Amino acid sequence: LKYAQKLCSTPPAAMRLFLSSAAIAASLGGQDVIFHAPSAYPDPFQQWDSVSQILQDYMTQNNVQQQANLPKISFHKVNMTDGVTLDTIIINPYPYDAKKPACVVRSPYGPTTENMADIFTATNGFVAILQDQRGTFTSGGDFNLWRKASVDARDTFNWVSSQDWSDGTIFSAGASADGIAEFEAVLADPPQLRGQWIMWSTGDGHELAYQDGAYRQDLIEGYMGFMSILTRGKSKLVIPEVKDHETYTDWWANLTACRDITRPQDPDCHYKEVKWPVLMLAGFWDIFQKTHLEAWDGIRVASHPSHREDHVLIVAPLGHCLIGTPVHPKLAAADAESILTSVELMSEQWGGNLTGPTRARIGRVNLFVMAGYAGGAAGNYWYSGDDFPTPTPKTLYLAPSNKLSDAAPTAAATEGYTYDPADPTPMLGGNNLPGIGKVKDCGTVDQGDRDSRDDVLVYETGALEADLPVVGKLSAKVFFSTDAKDTDVVVTVSDVAPGLFGKKVMLVRYGVERLRWRDTDTKQSPPLVKDQVYEADIDLLTTAYIFPKGHHVRVTVASAAAPFWSANTNTGEPVAANATGVKANNKIHLSPEYPSQVVLPVVDMKDIPENPHFAKAKSVLV
Repeated sequence: LKYAQKLCSTPPAAMRLFLSSAAIAASLGGQDVIFHAPSAYPDPFQQWDSVSQILQDYMTQNNVQQQANLPKISFHKVNMTDGVTLDTIIINPYPYDAKKPACVVRSPYGPTTENMADIFTATNGFVAILQDQRGTFTSGGDFNLWRKASVDARDTFNWVSSQDWSDGTIFSAGASADGIAEFEAVLADPPQLRGQWIMWSTGDGHELAYQDGAYRQDLIEGYMGFMSILTRGKSKLVIPEVKDHETYTDWWANLTACRDITRPQDPDCHYKEVKWPVLMLAGFWDIFQKTHLEAWDGIRVASHPSHREDHVLIVAPLGHCLIGTPVHPKLAAADAESILTSVELMSEQWGGNLTGPTRARIGRVNLFVMAGYAGGAAGNYWYSGDDFPTPTPKTLYLAPSNKLSDAAPTAAATEGYTYDPADPTPMLGGNNLPGIGKVKDCGTVDQGDRDSRDDVLVYETGALEADLPVVGKLSAKVFFSTDAKDTDVVVTVSDVAPGLFGKKVMLVRYGVERLRWRDTDTKQSPPLVKDQVYEADIDLLTTAYIFPKGHHVRVTVASAAAPFWSANTNTGEPVAANATGVKANNKIHLSPEYPSQVVLPVVDMKDIPENPHFAKAKSVLV
């Protein structure tokens, strides 16, 4: 409370957030371990309560015993090398002078995701280090999109390891923005680090902001506006900076853990500095899905051989969608299980047992296999294995008369539409951040209204004769021409479920290519030539999904998914120019020479057996 008096100049909402942190810390010595109450947070912070409830469930159900002595709590302003001080809380369990490891969480949110450090004080006897990131909450400096997070990690870890109680070893945990700080810590090559738990996060800032060239408008602008209260208004100033850096330059270097995972020995790929085991907890519908799974590929290839086989990946269904209002109870339950299992695994591994009972019952790669969003398929279970199952690529060709065919085209055809950036095709659902943007829903949602628009081309299979399991990365190849200098190609894949009261068209995956970035992200491609045919190779990201027997696979092609991605003006001008848009008359080519197609990673059901032992503990969400 004495320390809280220093926060009088902060907004009341931030004050409540801080005070709840003190309650968390003090409760570690009480009868119960009590994480923050929903009333302690302003909306939309209350959304994080689902995660905190899951952590509370772990403590209760695993009978984590109260500590006989209260932990020693102290408050510090830790000096960074540039003179900025970062506010830091130490929660040191008894015996206070005993040498022990620390679990560090560096967060812009105060005591929300910092709960991830507190839990290891109770389970492992670690010291919890809760630090407000640069320019956030009550720390000094200006928020600058984590571009100094690696240097701050180095300085913080050096300070932690210099404390009298430190045994010189540090573990770190973080979800979302906290996880970004974890990724960037890798750039500092910290000698003290012995393990990381990275949940729902990214190590590639540019690809996150400009996915395959398209500006993630709803996420960037919504999140930076949302963060304004915790950054003293500085986060809003980041928006024009991001727009000004559409091209990849060194401005992004401190937000890039590995520039090119196919070149792991390059100096700008830092995964070779990872000399500790990492648990990555991702989500198929998470805002960071693409870059988080690319980071997994990177550490599996490039991390130090001493721990390359110790890393673990868990991919739950929802990720950040969990903190909204779940519309799919089974998926929400699976996310709860993923968090509980992660805590169990980290408690064992950080205690020195890399092959303990939790690791023995799960795999190196653990995927929740979703099924039948509108019902009708066996599925919704955990798969565990040494890697993703090896798929058999199934090519489906776009054909006239709205057909999606196994057979390659034998005759030439084109189909077209007019895309108007003043009335862009909307995004319905998807990998969104609940509560901060203009795209209403998170995860899968019925695409029927969107697909009925004149600026959307629709292709569909007949009724499936058997369940169709799809596990891995989906892709599309669309041959495209236009009368504009630039445009987007947006592809969706959906599960069409027939029904007595009308069919449902449930989104499964989607992707984009902004054609002015079709060659590289370091230099804009030449303007499109009218009526010349171009090949758009589109990453539809990754899923583990079973299309039910009797359902249909639908593919659509459009030129927008606004405001998930900014509506392309078709002018070729950069995002920062705010150019006035022009209409584009776009054509899709369907011919032997230009066989537009999607490729599904189909597996056999026997290759994705259920692991009924993945989750030992249950949450109230289950």
